[in-house]
Amino acid sequence: MSKERLIVMKFGGTSVGDAARVRQCAEIVSDAARHDQIIVVVSAVGGVTDLILKTIEAARHGDPAATEAGLKKFETVHEALIADLFAQPQAGAVLEFIHKVFAQLRNSCYALLALRSDVSPQTQDLLAALGERISAWVLTNHLQQTGTRSEFVPAESAIITDNNFGNAAPDIEATSTACRNSLLPIVERGAVPIVAGYSGATRNGQLTTLGRGGSDYSATIIGAATSAHEVWIWTDVDGVLTADPRICPDATTLPEITFAEAIELAYYGAKVIHPKAAYPAMDAGFPIWIKNSFRPEAQGTKITQAAGPINSPVKAVTCVKNATLITLITGREVHSAELFGRLFLRLGQEQIDTLFATQSSPEHALGLVLHKEDGARVLKLVQTIFRIELGQGVLNPVSVQNDIAVIAVLGESMRGTCGVLGRVFGAVAQQNVSVIAVAQGASELSICFAVPSAAGAQIVRAVHDEFCSRQEFALAAGAQSELPVASEAR
Repeated sequence: MSKERLIVMKFGGTSVGDAARVRQCAEIVSDAARHDQIIVVVSAVGGVTDLILKTIEAARHGDPAATEAGLKKFETVHEALIADLFAQPQAGAVLEFIHKVFAQLRNSCYALLALRSDVSPQTQDLLAALGERISAWVLTNHLQQTGTRSEFVPAESAIITDNNFGNAAPDIEATSTACRNSLLPIVERGAVPIVAGYSGATRNGQLTTLGRGGSDYSATIIGAATSAHEVWIWTDVDGVLTADPRICPDATTLPEITFAEAIELAYYGAKVIHPKAAYPAMDAGFPIWIKNSFRPEAQGTKITQAAGPINSPVKAVTCVKNATLITLITGREVHSAELFGRLFLRLGQEQIDTLFATQSSPEHALGLVLHKEDGARVLKLVQTIFRIELGQGVLNPVSVQNDIAVIAVLGESMRGTCGVLGRVFGAVAQQNVSVIAVAQGASELSICFAVPSAAGAQIVRAVHDEFCSRQEFALAAGAQSELPVASEAR
């Protein structure tokens, strides 16, 4: 049977969290490989990358007990996984590779304990990616054990990056060449390449990591480099939801959203795809599917350039629970644009994101709404940058308001639709909750506003009920999402 489509599948940490999950992943891959050409990207076992980083940090600070505990947990988690998946003698062969990885982490941590020195960015990247290397090796061997031809591919053989360790960017041209040499020959032989996510390598072979959302990014980079037809991100939810189901039990799965909506949702805390992982797909023109490895029969959500229409102008409501508002007010005689421009320039240099900003020209006031963990850092920056202006009274004492929640109301159909703002804030008013700050993007893709954090969930439910729990939210007549072929086959 001819296999016309090439699909890159990425499995997240919960999807390979234990032996049962690895078996389910293998079944998904084996089933899909009957219909399509498949490349797999795999994350570390859930929680393992954080464990590695905490263990490195303990060693760096000279804490032998915490270092040893971290190393022991790292080894125990993977040894238990292998014992459950493989019988002898295959278990021994799998462990031979794994024990080399254990030794690499252990020896590096012991060296850090002895030296009590900072870890170099290069070493940190090398160690941080060890969890993915193990997961890819384990899934490769399990697929082989169950009769699906597969081959392990180190990430550094497939993805070429710059040397920005910790947050590397791909060199797509060099990566395309690497993928043609490493991945596509395996696919053409009828096997499934299994690639460790989250990492790549510089042109001279130094291992790098791709930063937050790195395994999703790996999948879409490889998708672009191999001219894949689709990328499927397997996770632990049915797709992209209209709201957090813990807040809105009647939240539903969206059949389709646009890349712009996905990026906006992810920025405001929804469990979608990391924004940077969307860009290779946008540029190359292939869709991304978000699917549930715990329920592979579920349709999932398709992320594409132009999603099908729905009757509601709002597609989703999300919430950032812990946010901070920092307000700066200048004297009337000061040109506030110059003053605030210096601050935004510094925020960019420090790579600090604002959730949204508001400015009042008559009051010469600027409000920055930030993630709470960035609040203290930004306050210190303000006090440093404007120490003279604060000392001379040109800038009033900075106001800080903690314990606020940011509500984001999103949907491309809001653009040009009259009455959306009125309905949003009418729903808020009915809850007797005052709005602290508000902003709407020039693209009209989102409306963001801040409320007291204690009212965050209440407001999400109110706005969701207004737009997303009505009959009108169903797909417009005749608009149907395209199902993946492998899902139809199941």
